[in-house]
Amino acid sequence: MRLSLVIAFRYVFSKKKTNAINIISGITMAAFAIGTAAMIIVLSALNGFESTLSNLFTAFDPALKIESVKGKTFNLDAKKRNAIQSINGVGMVAGVIEDIAVVRYGESQEIACIKGVSENYNLVTSIDSTMVEGSFNLGNSQVTGAAVGYELAEKLGINLDNPISFITIYAPSRGEYSASNPESNVVTDRVLPSGKFFVQEDIDSRYILVSLPFARNLFGYKTEFSALELSVPLKENIPLVKTRIEKLLGKSFKVKDQYEQKESIYKIFESEKLAIFAILSFIMLIAAFNMAGALTMLIIEKEKDIIILRNIGLTDHKIKQVFLSVGMIIALIGCVSGLIIGGVTCWLQMQFGFIKLENSVVDYYPVTIRAFDFIIVRVIATIIGVLTSWIPVRKLNAGIKFDV
Repeated sequence: MRLSLVIAFRYVFSKKKTNAINIISGITMAAFAIGTAAMIIVLSALNGFESTLSNLFTAFDPALKIESVKGKTFNLDAKKRNAIQSINGVGMVAGVIEDIAVVRYGESQEIACIKGVSENYNLVTSIDSTMVEGSFNLGNSQVTGAAVGYELAEKLGINLDNPISFITIYAPSRGEYSASNPESNVVTDRVLPSGKFFVQEDIDSRYILVSLPFARNLFGYKTEFSALELSVPLKENIPLVKTRIEKLLGKSFKVKDQYEQKESIYKIFESEKLAIFAILSFIMLIAAFNMAGALTMLIIEKEKDIIILRNIGLTDHKIKQVFLSVGMIIALIGCVSGLIIGGVTCWLQMQFGFIKLENSVVDYYPVTIRAFDFIIVRVIATIIGVLTSWIPVRKLNAGIKFDV
């Protein structure tokens, strides 16, 4: 194998006049470099967006969320709530009531999800960090405040500078429908918008956060919860805390971590990464077929060398290794160059943010470099290099007649 590599290096790096073989080999190296660089840059960009959205979700979604398996609300006595609070690893526990209502502001009207939360909600989540205008203020006993999703606030035309402009909320009353008195079928109340939060379009376009007592009164609940939301200060404790709560509450409740709360979105990211990775791999494979042409031409050009090598004792297997090594050297140089180019490009973007984003929650295109991406890209490039090199080399005996 060592002799095969020496000969292969001589073929790749020996000084010779420029010909078609050299040009095709150079194109193949460039194709590998561009392909691997593109894969690293695209995967790192997707990682960056995933991390950014994950951080935003973390600010809005709790570390753990307890919901009922049956029905949209549940009652949980103080004893069990205290038992949850006393579990080692649990930080704060906030009660939540969530339902749909019609909201009106001025002449604008939309359907919104009203989420009533406990006073300590900003300690369970990092909702304060998502406020882009105003503040997270749920008001007092005289006036109920509301934090409104940015998209919804824009649709309604909410102006935080107007201190007396309220949002009117219309919710269906619980109980029997009254045909004789239609107005009794609707509960009406109002809140004063105190701030706008920005998390993600699906959340920002639907949610209004109000106090838990206000939401219970609006929707006709007394002690019920839609969910209990928990903070867990140490992330590594989340799986253990989740297991303990599930054991405490039994099968009537489901406990979701942050991934499970947004499982569909995370799966979309994973599917997109897989699809893009497959497409770029296929493009690299097509570009790498230049190598098959280059090696075929090299084998024809080196016919006399092959005869000499055969006559001095090299077996057919060793001769194949020479040309297979040529292909692997070309692929390796291109791949390593691409990894360096892609890695440096991503690092520069992380450090200096050359590519800006307008009207976004972040100022520049987010990029996150992960070692696993470099490993998997290197493996794929190696596999492609082996496959495209083996195509011409495997038929070497059939194309060349060796003299003894």
